[in-house]
Amino acid sequence: MSHLKPRNSSQKYAVITGASSGIGYALATVFSKRGYKVIGASPQSVLHLQDPLVKEYGVISVPCDITNLDDLKRLKDIVLKETGGYVDILYNNAGIAIGGPAAEMDEAKVNKIFQVNVIGHINVTKQLAPFVINAKGSIIFTSSVAARVPLAWISIYSATKAAIDAYAQTLHGEMAPFGVKVHSVITGGVNTQIGAEETVAEAEKQFGNSLYNVDGAIESGMAAKEMSVRNGVSAELYARDVARKVLKRLNKFNLYAGSSGYTLHFISRYYPLWLVEYIMQWFFKQLRVFRNIRKSRK
Repeated sequence: MSHLKPRNSSQKYAVITGASSGIGYALATVFSKRGYKVIGASPQSVLHLQDPLVKEYGVISVPCDITNLDDLKRLKDIVLKETGGYVDILYNNAGIAIGGPAAEMDEAKVNKIFQVNVIGHINVTKQLAPFVINAKGSIIFTSSVAARVPLAWISIYSATKAAIDAYAQTLHGEMAPFGVKVHSVITGGVNTQIGAEETVAEAEKQFGNSLYNVDGAIESGMAAKEMSVRNGVSAELYARDVARKVLKRLNKFNLYAGSSGYTLHFISRYYPLWLVEYIMQWFFKQLRVFRNIRKSRK
């Protein structure tokens, strides 16, 4: 890019999507403390949640819905202006979650989650990859153990995390000649609010007209929803762990963080599927649900 300004070697830059809450907010804090100038991007409706980051760390707060191409082009322009065309960390973190039986998902919700969790990150990468190449930096994606094991009632979320992990794996090889590291973080339990809006009443409504409307279904659905809240590490601890690994410039593609991140990956690779399914169904209280369905079908 011939129009680039000379690099100010004393300042490094990180662009983080979904910086308004949870993992993204914690990452913005950690990288700021590490001396990075952070550009945090979130939709306009929640951008105010980044105000403490702006006040305390000087984070550059940018309204951006990653499913909107016009927003992404504006983000690119702002990043170029602020960084001179050098991005050391591009952290594709924004994400949403939906739950429910795999064969009964609402079509609009399926489209929305793929737009955010997969297509949005692909388009962010397209816009900003040239700046990462200039800096010989790193591109990171927040994937999940849901891409590895059949966690209960979140098949579509699992599919998006498997998809972005596969995209990142090919990107890893394609970026290597430019000196760019690419990582997909297989994330275990992290105590955030993603998916937390679902209540018992909403779960009852969801299963009310379902093929799975049997005794135990609501309890199983809530067990899946509450997994990370009950067993996850804090977003702050997770962010510190991931930042430490990213900044080591490791040659590893997959990084593992969060509660049971590597353990569930290991199980998925070396245990037979029937055993993995049994473990997951036991943990999320699905065994009772499936047993009752079999009885009713007889």
